[in-house]
Amino acid sequence: MAEGGAADEREARAGFTLVETLAALAVAAAIIVGAAELVHHVALYFDRGALGVTEAERFALAMDRLSRDFGAARFVAASAERDERPSEPGPSGAARKGDEKKARVIAFEGAPERIVFVSGSAVGARAAPEEALTLEVEPLRDGVTRLVRRRAVWLGPRSGLFAEAASDAVVLLEGRYEISFAFARADAFGALTWVDSWTGRTELPRLVRLRLVDPASGANLVVGAEFIVWADAPAACARDAPDCLPGKTGAPGEKKAPPPPEEPT
Repeated sequence: MAEGGAADEREARAGFTLVETLAALAVAAAIIVGAAELVHHVALYFDRGALGVTEAERFALAMDRLSRDFGAARFVAASAERDERPSEPGPSGAARKGDEKKARVIAFEGAPERIVFVSGSAVGARAAPEEALTLEVEPLRDGVTRLVRRRAVWLGPRSGLFAEAASDAVVLLEGRYEISFAFARADAFGALTWVDSWTGRTELPRLVRLRLVDPASGANLVVGAEFIVWADAPAACARDAPDCLPGKTGAPGEKKAPPPPEEPT
């Protein structure tokens, strides 16, 4: 009898009661729910912060890419044909000296939603020394717009600006805003005149402006996004005569060398 009572006593002391088990489950459930809420909030705010940093870095990279592309724009003719527009007559009504050399239309087609030009920015290992770049605004669904950069090999004026189909599409910007371009060049007094189109010109624009407009408020989201086009003359002008650009005069204040004295007859 003594041995049986001791065994019953040990069995009564082993394990947990039902109340203790339910209490342990309740505590464990509370810990799990709290940990899940903590992980959810931390992950949510971390994702928002990482997304903001990613968008800021993407915008900065897009601005840098556009600055390099426009900065390396080439002053080259769009085709081998010269501009046949009539030149202005001189003071005496006759054609000005040197007008027999017509200016060529520059390889630059600029519109508010599309730009095609030749650049030497050379991005990537397979990039050609000079490429025909296309920057195009493409509308998507739900009011989202994106700016896409494409490139093609520039084969020279004889082939034309659109000889090769542009490929290697890269999305530079994407968001709920209106994207457009504007172009400017300084006049004789140094004042800038902005236009929405730059096509069929014999000169490159001096500045290209990128506009990102909020469609709801109409506010410009990017102030001062203006890219300088440094090329102001073809490369041949570095070794040719000063009059390598037809219709252009020398810089203000530039003095020309006097003609040699005529020999007496």
